[in-house]
Amino acid sequence: MIDISGLHKSFGNTPVLSGVDLHIAPGMCYGLLGNNGAGKSTLINIILDLIPPSSGSVTVADMRYPADTIPIRRLMGVLPEKEMLHAELTAYEQLQLSAMLYGVSEVERDERIRTLFSFFFDSDADLDKRCGEFSTGMRKKVGIIAALLHRPDILILDEPFSGLDPGSAMTLIDFLKQYLTAGRVGLISSHNLSYVEQLATHIAVIHQQKFIFNGTKSDFLVNGSGMIDRTLFDMLNQTPKSRDGLGWLLD
Repeated sequence: MIDISGLHKSFGNTPVLSGVDLHIAPGMCYGLLGNNGAGKSTLINIILDLIPPSSGSVTVADMRYPADTIPIRRLMGVLPEKEMLHAELTAYEQLQLSAMLYGVSEVERDERIRTLFSFFFDSDADLDKRCGEFSTGMRKKVGIIAALLHRPDILILDEPFSGLDPGSAMTLIDFLKQYLTAGRVGLISSHNLSYVEQLATHIAVIHQQKFIFNGTKSDFLVNGSGMIDRTLFDMLNQTPKSRDGLGWLLD
């Protein structure tokens, strides 16, 4: 579904991605991991054609940008790291707009919006509240619903668990386990490793502009401690920070 080959990206003289290759086939859910600033969001933005690569190719379902931009985007459901909601619109109006943009028929929009909203929200009354009145987690859930309305075959989620309470996060995890079936693919970038571990079939780790690991979750864990967070910590060659000088705070 997604094939990336020899991808390079630089901003001016600063390289961000170098020689990235990635193949995501139907049935795979990739967890995209790495430190802050490693290039995860840049890679996602290139896959979404929001920024161009410096070199290399991106193929989605045997289609390429720019010739196939519209059919590619119809296949994708996207939750960006930075929310794209309109504060002055109600949740219902925002979701109606998203459904229209993705070509959901008028007869299906209302049912899809209301059933998804009832699933992810505790109160249907919130559907008529303005997005600007919502908490961070509530806005995140509206964004998730917007990404799902057109039943995308490719689901790309950038920090989907950030701001969600534990109950909402588990609801999302249980949903994604069922949604990301053999015919669909998922790409999830998140710092919440325990949630990624529950969903991912494959792991890709970006460090110093390149993938230092790209393979199955079981292979990722086989030489580590059996925990995804500790394995990632060791793979990135990170060492515990010295607390020298913090005696004024810790003693």
